[in-house]
Amino acid sequence: MKKFLYLLALMPFAAFANPIDDNCPQHTTLGAPISSITTNTQYVCHGNYALHYRYDTKTAEYVVEHLDTTDITGPAKRKNNFGPDPKVDDDKEAQLEDYKGHPYDRGHLSPAADNRTDDEQMSESFFLTNMIPQDPGNNRGIWRILEVGVRNTAAAGNDIYVISGTIYDAGYKTIGNNLGVPTRIWKIIYNATTGDTIAFLFPNEKLSTKDLPKYAVSVDAVEAATGINVFPKLDEKAEASFDAAKWPEIIKQD
Repeated sequence: MKKFLYLLALMPFAAFANPIDDNCPQHTTLGAPISSITTNTQYVCHGNYALHYRYDTKTAEYVVEHLDTTDITGPAKRKNNFGPDPKVDDDKEAQLEDYKGHPYDRGHLSPAADNRTDDEQMSESFFLTNMIPQDPGNNRGIWRILEVGVRNTAAAGNDIYVISGTIYDAGYKTIGNNLGVPTRIWKIIYNATTGDTIAFLFPNEKLSTKDLPKYAVSVDAVEAATGINVFPKLDEKAEASFDAAKWPEIIKQD
């Protein structure tokens, strides 16, 4: 697979296409997400995920991934080898020192446990372009529980695509050298086996894991909050609502 860098400002694209569609379409389906942010960004393809990276916040606006069996059951072990992404210029990317002295985790958008096929794939999941400053009580709690539920959904024999991203509301904090702390984070899951969707929208703060169902929303709700056309080719009815009963591995039914 060719892995190229694309500056959005230099890349004209069709209504239902972006550089992810052109260069690593295996990571998404029904068209890669179309962002309303049109300057100071970069599209990046990696082995198991792709992202739309923002220079102003030094984080990804979103990361897309497609889960298959080897991604979640492969032999690679977590390495914690956090470091810069070689495909992004250092002056436009967060650095390890930006996190030092601040009460935030380096939270994954594409989780390490989604990247177990081999050591290279696992190491790529620790690029700082895949990280956000995340409240530890969120990252190690409700966000982790959601990640596990998504993997369990894939392990149950479903063809799963995931998009995870950030929202920066007015007045958001920065740490280090202008590394933005997202005010809200979100994750969208599409089951290509059934055609069902579900999304979750969280404040970037400690939340009770028992409240996970309370943060379930429609894809439309995330699109309204972000300005992203998440699935350009998906039927609008599938984005307008969700049925929690169709996601038993994520939302436990009483």
